[in-house]
This record gives sequence, structure tokens and C-alpha cells, in this order.
Amino acid sequence: MSSTARKRYESLLFQYETTNKTDFRYGAIKEYPKTVYKPRASHSVRGRPLYKHIHTMAEWKGARPSFDLMITPKEIVRTNPKVVQKPFSKPIDEEREEVQKSRPRLVMTPAVSMDDIDDPQARNILCGDMYKSQMRREYVPLNVASQDIKAPLPGLPAPANPITLPKLQPPLVSPEWRMESVSWDQKQLRTYSDHTRDFWLGQKVPRCRACEETAIIDKHRKMIKQVKK
Repeated sequence: MSSTARKRYESLLFQYETTNKTDFRYGAIKEYPKTVYKPRASHSVRGRPLYKHIHTMAEWKGARPSFDLMITPKEIVRTNPKVVQKPFSKPIDEEREEVQKSRPRLVMTPAVSMDDIDDPQARNILCGDMYKSQMRREYVPLNVASQDIKAPLPGLPAPANPITLPKLQPPLVSPEWRMESVSWDQKQLRTYSDHTRDFWLGQKVPRCRACEETAIIDKHRKMIKQVKK
């Protein structure tokens, strides 16, 4: 069978394909991307500020230069500032006890052999008392209870010099100058009164336009009656 005839027969066959099966495949279920662990940088790295170029202020892309890149040894002593001096600690003398027991005896005032003292604390006290200078002793802090120590209080202050102020009296005003105030005060009512009522009763009665028109009409009618008689 030729290839042309084979393609023709295959086009006539029904492959159980439908529009819903072949065309609309946008809702296919796909595998969700898996979570991949990414190690985070340390706190010191995350807390570093942005390193920028000193002239262009652009962010530095390469590796950061070390902090002590421009630090050079001192000009005279030529010491390396990167090498920090180690703290001094007094070495432990392991052969001290054996040397004290085997060496010749040394007797000091008050006629005590320093090497025969068994208690090391007593020996240190005796050595410190004999060899320590006065200035060195003053440097040592005193471990003395300060409860019974009181600071010297100052003496009594100088006696006070009190001053007396004269009694404040209002200035005297002559009765002639107070006549208007006295006359007004005497007219005031000392009993209960309704201020709103007294105010309106003291006012003049306003003119009534209707009353005036009625009075004019009555007067005109009386004149007409008198003329007819």
C-alpha cells in the first residue's frame, strides 16, 4: 500500500476524538511546582548596609573590600594594627612550693621564717605588710562597713531676719466723691424681684395702629351724626 493511500485511509478512520477532548485543554491539571529549600543569609550579612562607590554612588557588584584594607603599620614603631596584643595573665608558678621548702631559710623581722609558713594567705599578708609602700597601700580599696560612718553635718545657719509687712488697707475716698454711688445704692431693692417683669413694666406702651384707626373711624361717625341733626 502506497503512502498516499495509507494517509487517505487514516483520514477516514474515527479515532474517538472530540472537540472537548482535543481543542479545549486549557484546564488540564498540572503538577504544582515543589517548594525548594533556599538557605538564608546570616543576620550579619542581611544587616549590612548597601556598599556603594564613593564617587558614582552606584551599588558595588563585586566582593566587598576588607575594612582594614587601607590600614598600614605605624611609621616609627612599625607595629601591625591587625595583630592585637594579647592580654597579660600572671603565669602559674608550679615549682614555687618545692623551691620554698628546699632553699636555705630566710629569717625576717619579726624573726619568722617565711618558708616555714604553711598558710599561703598568712604569708601573703606578711609579705604585703613588709614590702608594700604607703602609696601602694592607699591604692587598695578599703572593705569597711559604711553604716556607722556619717557625713559631718553643717552647723546651724545664721539667724533669720524677719520683716513685717504693714496691713493692706484700701485707700479712703471722701463721701462727696461717693454721692452718686451712694444714691444709686439706696434706690436698689433689697428684696426679691423679677428683673424681666420690672424691665417691661417700666417701658412705655407701644402705639397700636389698629386702635388709632378705630378711634379715627369713631370720631368721623360722630361728626356725621352731628351734621345730620
